[in-house]
Amino acid sequence: MSTIGRDSARAEAQQAFVGLLATPLLAARVQPPLFADVLRHRAIISDWVARLGYRLVLTGGVARLHRDPAGPARTAAPPPWNPPARRDLVLLALAAAACEDTDSSTTVQELSDEVRALSAGTRITAYDPDRRAERQAFVRSLGRLTELGILIRRTSDETLLRQWEEEGTGVGAGYELDRDALLQFTDPYTVELALAAGQLDARDSGDDEASRLHTRGQRLLRILVEDTALLYADLHPLDADYARAQRSWLTGQAADMTGGVVEVRAEGMLLRLPDDRPTSSAVTPMFPAATAGRWFALKVLDAATGGAGGVPDGGAPDELGRITLTSPQVDAVVARVYTENFGALTKALGESPARLRSGVEPILSGLGLIRTCDDGWIVLPVAGRYRDPKAVWELTLEDIP
Repeated sequence: MSTIGRDSARAEAQQAFVGLLATPLLAARVQPPLFADVLRHRAIISDWVARLGYRLVLTGGVARLHRDPAGPARTAAPPPWNPPARRDLVLLALAAAACEDTDSSTTVQELSDEVRALSAGTRITAYDPDRRAERQAFVRSLGRLTELGILIRRTSDETLLRQWEEEGTGVGAGYELDRDALLQFTDPYTVELALAAGQLDARDSGDDEASRLHTRGQRLLRILVEDTALLYADLHPLDADYARAQRSWLTGQAADMTGGVVEVRAEGMLLRLPDDRPTSSAVTPMFPAATAGRWFALKVLDAATGGAGGVPDGGAPDELGRITLTSPQVDAVVARVYTENFGALTKALGESPARLRSGVEPILSGLGLIRTCDDGWIVLPVAGRYRDPKAVWELTLEDIP
């Protein structure tokens, strides 16, 4: 194989690996090209998976990346911008459990009846399909199982599904069940490991240091590859020292697996994925984007960090590049942005400074630019990438009195 051919094959493998990280339960019928790439490059992808201490299972038309816990717990990745409601997640789990007791074909009504029986007499709030809100949440859970390839729609008539959702009558829709996908979704080994990790407090474990030493390389590489930002302030001091000493190895491994470029800074490391690859684009949030919420999130962030030569409202960054703002300081920053840009605010964001804060806070938190706490915000070093933005608000005919 020529050098160009090898480079092309490696780039294709990196794309497939990033896609697998983004979609750890990958069904061939849902994403056939990505599944085919994972199969084509399974040898090298399996090697990368092993470096991270994960497991890759290929069965039937399903690929499943199991992220088994490794060593002491660490700071979690940023929360999603729009996380599903807790009730939706409960019904999703119940619907998956109901699928295990069904035949290869089923309907919305049959699954609903099974979930109602499963939830009765348990510690969770019983599922009540007589309530419209419950039926809507249940339909959303079935939609998620369909996106994962666990359920396959057999009927295309949306009227039947809408009738069941609105009125609770009829069969709703017909589905086929992919048991290979269901088995990997509800893998008991992964569930047991996750629950065990959640119950174990590493600080009270006698082998904490041994576990930390044994899994150090894997854990730090996971942070860099999965979260794309490895900040020394988030790490145990011994882990931070190791990361500084092994930054060449960590950056080389992350670049090799993803095809990205790692920026090494005093505060940590940042992985930038290639912007010309489909799977990279799919997992890279658009920020800023041409929406009021995201642009004003950028304006608030800039004000909080002292952009355009100003002084940060929370003072200078600490030795690890973080700026701490109390809740009153955050309110003051948001109020200033609100006043200075009132004419450009949308109706929803312009209701009050508090409404503006509630609109931009989840965006900045979900991007990993800030961390929220009871006392306010911690602005993270990666926020420096968005310093001193230039945004011009243009009046439209509708804005002219």
